[in-house]
Amino acid sequence: CDKLLPPTKGYHFLDGPYVEYKGSIDIKDREEFLSRLKEAYQQLINEDIHTQIQTLPVDEAEELCNRLAQNFNMKDFTSPSEENPSVRVVTVAGWNCPCGGTHVKSTGVLKERRWGVKGLRCKKGVVRVRYGPSEEE
Repeated sequence: CDKLLPPTKGYHFLDGPYVEYKGSIDIKDREEFLSRLKEAYQQLINEDIHTQIQTLPVDEAEELCNRLAQNFNMKDFTSPSEENPSVRVVTVAGWNCPCGGTHVKSTGVLKERRWGVKGLRCKKGVVRVRYGPSEEE
């Protein structure tokens, strides 16, 4: 949806899932941004893109996940006691992210479950996008 904000954090549990991005969106542009974000989200789920999960050595994960910006510290995803540390990398729609969480098998599952973008909040250089199940039945 035209604005590239580096992802920094995600929370993917039923009690309030969200993804945070580094950056800001001017208050006058937020409504249009949210509308375009919802459109882009619908396109992704309609494409039913398979989720890829792989475990990589730290240097490979670093190169893959930080290719656009240095937004992930791989030390946050490894144990200091590991002799040969590795990082679990999840790829959805071409976007790579270190993550230890649970993920859907494909973007199409979100359509089946009637999930969507619910809103966004901008505060102190962080954009939080909330998503989850539709309130409609």
